[in-house]
Amino acid sequence: MFIPENLINEHFDDRYFDVVNALDEARQIYFKNNNIFERIVEARELEMPFIIGELGFGAGRIVVSLMEFIEESGLKDVDIEYYSVELYPLSSERICSILDGFKSRVGREIKALVKEYEKIDRKVPGWHSMKIGQPFGSLKLKLWIGEALEMVSALEKPCDVWFLDGHGPKKNPSMWRPELLMAIGEKTKTGGSCSTFTVAVAVQKALKEAGFSVEKLPGCGGKKENLYALKK
Repeated sequence: MFIPENLINEHFDDRYFDVVNALDEARQIYFKNNNIFERIVEARELEMPFIIGELGFGAGRIVVSLMEFIEESGLKDVDIEYYSVELYPLSSERICSILDGFKSRVGREIKALVKEYEKIDRKVPGWHSMKIGQPFGSLKLKLWIGEALEMVSALEKPCDVWFLDGHGPKKNPSMWRPELLMAIGEKTKTGGSCSTFTVAVAVQKALKEAGFSVEKLPGCGGKKENLYALKK
């Protein structure tokens, strides 16, 4: 398969996402496998924000897909707190270029994300806050520019769910090291969950040691299986 050059992360020699199924992949692995719709409804009924953590912001593909997913669900008055991390933050122009192939489907969501992203100073490490207004409610995005373990350690609240979307263990092993996944376990609510595209045995083992029960669920496109982990 031909992969456009702008989709390759030069730091890890790996593409940011599947060039064909990126939005549908996010739906399956991160939203459906984690029962996001039902859990957002529950949080709303409790008048609590739904808190998401993400490893690997990249070009914001999952954020864009999440906005589309919630909007299509018909939910209103939704309050999302979304915490993500990026060691090598992209320019807004590069993000637009990478997401360009999805403009006909999620053009409004891309524009809303980029409008807020343009306001941050990518040269400054630490938290950067963005509030993205949407018809369904609000998405408060806080992006940590720096290393993933630093970001997880800096979180003041445990998350309802984690999207583990860094480059694969072979390309970016530091994103999957046991101490980082242990920290994820500590910053996940009891009954919370995480999911990821990789089914690497080492990742399964580290998640179990971090307090999760692990199972394989259906993948998307050419990937038959993905991991889902529930915090016990």
